[in-house]
This record gives sequence, C-alpha cells and structure tokens, in this order.
Amino acid sequence: MHAQLFASLALLAACSTDTGDDSADSFLAFSSSFSDFRSWTSFHSDGPLDDGSVAAEALGARMLFINEPPPAGTTVFPVGTIIVEARETGQLNIFAKVKRGGGYNRGGAYDWEWFELIENPVTIVWRGLGPPNGESYGGDPNACNTCHATCGAGNDYVCAPLLHF
Repeated sequence: MHAQLFASLALLAACSTDTGDDSADSFLAFSSSFSDFRSWTSFHSDGPLDDGSVAAEALGARMLFINEPPPAGTTVFPVGTIIVEARETGQLNIFAKVKRGGGYNRGGAYDWEWFELIENPVTIVWRGLGPPNGESYGGDPNACNTCHATCGAGNDYVCAPLLHF
C-alpha cells in the first residue's frame, strides 16, 4: 500500500517539475481562462486603418476585452494578461492573446501566445505562435507576429490604441 502511494506521488512530482519555457513566471491559459471574458473591462475599436498593409481578416470594428489593465507607469503587460477581441465579419470571430511569459514566442511577439476561440461554451480552436496552415486568418501562420510587430512596436506587441502605455 505504501509502495503504491509513494509511486503515485513520485509520478505526480515528475509530471509537475518540467520547467522548460513554462517556468514560475509563466502563465498557461485554458478554455476556462477565457470563460467570463465578456464581463472584463472592454471598449470598442474600429480596428487598424486600411492602408493596404493589413490582411482583410484583420480589418473592421471589434470589441476588446482585457482581464486586468496593466498597472500605471508600466512599460510591459504583466504575465497572465489576457486580451480578447470579438469581431463581426459575417460570422463572429474571436481572437485572443495571452502574455504567457517564460520566453515563449522568442522569434515573434515575445512572451505572447495567440488563440482563436468560439463561445457557448468558450473553447480554444487553435493556439500557439500563430494560426495553423489552413486556417482562415490570412493563410499566413506568422500573421499575428508580423502584424503585431508592426502596429505594436514599442507597446509590448499590443496594437489597440486604448491599451497603449
């Protein structure tokens, strides 16, 4: 009996000690992390200007939601920040970014992870460094990083004017 308990505890400890990019200053989001996003601080945005450099899928009005605005005087968003944008473009499109930390997305929007969500209940469609091949977001798996490096330069990869430092 004690041997089984010890083996179970050892297995549990082994599963929880992998630090990799998910160290103590990391946040890993799950569907439940987004479940009440419509109750968060929110505001309307007309989206980016159509100057020909932005993918058509990124254009248009949207509502932006943030789980917790950054502290005054900060120059980066804290790990655990979640920003959700819900856009009406014929069908409801919901995209999100999470400040994951831990050095995630080193070659793009440093420390940020990208998501597409659906509602009722909130479910993650895809997550990662960008949309997977075959997804409708411009067909570019690096679209999120490319756009946010341009429009969010100097603002921790966040483009929304109302969330600028």
